[in-house]
Amino acid sequence: MPSYQRALLIVNPVAGHARGLRLGQQLRESLEARGLVCSVRVTNGQGDARRWSSTAAADGFDLIAAIGGDGTVGEVVAGQARAEAKVPIAIVPVGTANVVSLALALPWLPGMAISNMLEGRVLPFDVGYLPHEDRHFFLMAALGFPARVIRDSPRRLKNLFGIFTYMGAALRNALSLDEVSIFIEDDTGVSREFEGNTILLSNVGKIGDINLKVTPDTSAHDGRFDVSVISSRSLWDLLAVLFRMLTWRYRPTQRLHHFQSKRVVITTEPPVAVQIDGEDLGHTPLTAEVIPGGVHLVVGGRYRENPDGGGFLKEFHVPWTAPRPARRWLPKGR
Repeated sequence: MPSYQRALLIVNPVAGHARGLRLGQQLRESLEARGLVCSVRVTNGQGDARRWSSTAAADGFDLIAAIGGDGTVGEVVAGQARAEAKVPIAIVPVGTANVVSLALALPWLPGMAISNMLEGRVLPFDVGYLPHEDRHFFLMAALGFPARVIRDSPRRLKNLFGIFTYMGAALRNALSLDEVSIFIEDDTGVSREFEGNTILLSNVGKIGDINLKVTPDTSAHDGRFDVSVISSRSLWDLLAVLFRMLTWRYRPTQRLHHFQSKRVVITTEPPVAVQIDGEDLGHTPLTAEVIPGGVHLVVGGRYRENPDGGGFLKEFHVPWTAPRPARRWLPKGR
């Protein structure tokens, strides 16, 4: 059982309709009652959580509590990915979607969350890294259709309508799906060419509590991305792909391609939108690589590192065109 002495509580005061600050104070009181020395730091803007997380070990903390939504968690993870000395991160979800908490099977009730924070297992997780942008991500990078959905879901609407904002944006964009030419070079130098509208680089690909599995055999502990290319030419095609994800039925199809890689270089003609962990990041091209074990996280009791025991195929796709040199498609300077 972990034994902690000093905890750093990083609080986003506006997360969850301004519930973050109140929960942070409640958490501090509960942890101090159990003998921990706590320091509460409230974010004032982007970058605060990342900076405090990166220096947590040097500042003498042996536990970080991230109190906020997925954006706050992403910054805390990014800070720890840069740190040489790793400090376990415990997450207290108070955001709109809280996808990271769902993926880690974390409890939601305050009392259970505190117990899990102090007694839960700590596991190393891979982290995605974009070297040209010097940015990290934890869940996935999504290009094309999902990035357009994020772009069309502004904060003011999410504060009013929550997750329904994403649903409305997804429906609007699903009615105008456009395919582009996609070129992906993997870590072995092989270049694949597709036609599609969505590319997913999944680090965490399963959310067991809602029975969603984005890619087959995905693990955040194997040092590889799961790369998926989706070619959905209509709303019906998109629904069919989502059905495969929800029912975990992965078979070769013209609409869904999958492979794994430690590093990818992605270009498209024309450029498409890019987002990482729900944050807009411009357009393609994109280079991404995996940092194995880049962060340590406290997980819930139901979390399983490899829930399927390797039962899915490592790669499947329909025949694709002959490999082309990837650097032929790379813009100058990338």
